[in-house]
Amino acid sequence: MTREPSHGREGKRYRTAAIELDGILQQVPAEYHATGALVGRMVTARAFYADSPFGACPVPIAIPLHRPTAATDPRLIIVDDLAEQWVMGFNVWYNQLRYRITGFYTVGPPAPSFDHA
Repeated sequence: MTREPSHGREGKRYRTAAIELDGILQQVPAEYHATGALVGRMVTARAFYADSPFGACPVPIAIPLHRPTAATDPRLIIVDDLAEQWVMGFNVWYNQLRYRITGFYTVGPPAPSFDHA
């Protein structure tokens, strides 16, 4: 993969986003789109598990990020390495199925419960 030159804050294409899910904080690579269909948005690396009513997604999933509005829940706002705010989207599509992000792919799915109460 070749990197394009940066042109100011908005032009920095490759960034790092600090994302916390279920109390786990990780820095995830992300790509800012200055042109094209995703202009003004970022998409993270494929680093997340996702589930649907039909089962788990068979591959790691990326999270789309967009700019917050005044009505955005502050718990959904993350910050990139340029201190710019972004909002996580938890609903994603893969092979025409809708999935919901459930955690980091490197962490794995939740462990089974062995409570015998």
